[in-house]
Amino acid sequence: MRISETAHKNHEELFPNRKSTLAVTDPELIEVFDNFAFDEVLSYGNLDIRTRLMVILASMIACQALGI
Repeated sequence: MRISETAHKNHEELFPNRKSTLAVTDPELIEVFDNFAFDEVLSYGNLDIRTRLMVILASMIACQALGI
């Protein structure tokens, strides 16, 4: 399995020049996660990227998620 071109493009657009440290220690997990989070999830629905990110941020605040 490889990270799809769409997932790679979306990841770079949202987090430019950000490389995960897990890519070194667990590349399989990063492939699955990136393909899901940056390809499948973002292709679902018809929200523009700004609105989608505000919804994600609001849900993280509501569940008191911790930032890294």
